Amino acid sequence: MVEKVLRYINKYNMVEPGQGVVVGVSGGADSLALIHLLCQIRNRISISLYIAHVNHGLRGQEAVDDAEFVRAIAERWDLKFFLKEARVSELAKEWSLSEEQAGRRVRYDFFHSVLREVRGHKIALAHHSDDQAETIMHNIIRGTGLSGLSGMEPVRDGSIIRPLLCVSRGEIEDYCRQNGLEYREDRTNLDTIYTRNRIRGILIPLIEEQFNPNFSQSLLRMGDILGEDEEFLAKHAEKIFNSLARHGDNEVRFSIEGLKECPKAIRRRVLRRGLERLKKDLTNIGYVHIEALLRLIWDSQAGSRINLIEGLVARKDYEELVLYFDSAGCRQRPLPVPDFEYELDIPGVAIIPQLNLVITVEGIEPPRVLDQGDGCIYIDEEAIKNGLTVRNRRDGDRFRPLGMSGTKKLKDYFIDQKVPRDKRDSIALVVDEDNIIWVAGYRMSEDYRIKKDTKKVLKIEVKDLLHTTFRNGRCITWNETEKY
Repeated sequence: MVEKVLRYINKYNMVEPGQGVVVGVSGGADSLALIHLLCQIRNRISISLYIAHVNHGLRGQEAVDDAEFVRAIAERWDLKFFLKEARVSELAKEWSLSEEQAGRRVRYDFFHSVLREVRGHKIALAHHSDDQAETIMHNIIRGTGLSGLSGMEPVRDGSIIRPLLCVSRGEIEDYCRQNGLEYREDRTNLDTIYTRNRIRGILIPLIEEQFNPNFSQSLLRMGDILGEDEEFLAKHAEKIFNSLARHGDNEVRFSIEGLKECPKAIRRRVLRRGLERLKKDLTNIGYVHIEALLRLIWDSQAGSRINLIEGLVARKDYEELVLYFDSAGCRQRPLPVPDFEYELDIPGVAIIPQLNLVITVEGIEPPRVLDQGDGCIYIDEEAIKNGLTVRNRRDGDRFRPLGMSGTKKLKDYFIDQKVPRDKRDSIALVVDEDNIIWVAGYRMSEDYRIKKDTKKVLKIEVKDLLHTTFRNGRCITWNETEKY
């Protein structure tokens, strides 16, 4: 079996020479066989091994004995041992999860923390082919898409590896007998209160007895075929996600027009990718959540929002679908921008720390070309009344957009420009005593445009503070700095 597992490891490039591997070891036959096999293999591919064990706090002294058993194995085989003691039943209530789901979260969080501590590269888990068949069947019962029908991946997220997916539970037990490996039996594996145990002990044996004696193999074969299809679709969806989405730690923004142009199969995957980007996993994300997002895109007005799960919220703006965590979720949305107001000298510089922006003013010779993009305007200095100020919006603001004969409420202008409500306080306004001169990044006022008889021209520019420095009283961007 060593050669079979080694071929499987090499087939999926699970580990490379010099890498550190954290092995989840419960003390049962599967995990004990895994760590024993990796010990045989490590001399051939030069890897470092670490044992991680979780006491879920569900089986009292029996669980304590399991931990000591695994600790003794680690000492006997000269491997570093890491132990996590948790109270999964309490955490399940706190997180509103089943004990199975809470236990899984505890295990994965612990394994990743150990991986960081040892500066390792991979986490090895002892799932085997029987587990794979149960997983696929479990997903069918719950309702699933192509990824669920594919089962567990041999390598997930580049760090989770499952070297035993190529062997059955029977092969593992034979391996343990042949190598004199005594293992612990977890009595909860026989408890039919758990869904997986009922699938393993009741459902699959019944189907194999009544319908297809090779049912488990049929499930595995289906999983392999559909897994290849899913891999192709997932890679394509990732490319589409990268082209449609703008994302940070607190939100993901999609182009609604771009989503609508996608085939539905890709659209669903792109949305799932956005949820995974924020939530870090897809636990408890199901069909109902994706359908709710699709209805929001197609059937809702701008400004509509829905609460998804665990503090995740989706909002439809004019041209974008926005996913984010609200204040009750795991992460906070950015705080509202407070009112601000700063004097702007002529010439001069105003720093707006609330927006990480810099507004600069300088007198110049009348330019031949006035349009320098959204970040810059040219105005008639003599039209200014009692100096310049930079602030954000106030109730009742109006201005006369360039090219219009009359004035317009700033609120109506933002609506016309499809500026989301939560972004409107983040837009700097350059004003004088009477009027809005420039809605920075959008439109200047008709009243301050340069005319044929204009004698003094001011250039007003907005820059990103994080990419700006100051030298000899001048405000310059980093790419300008490189010239010095």
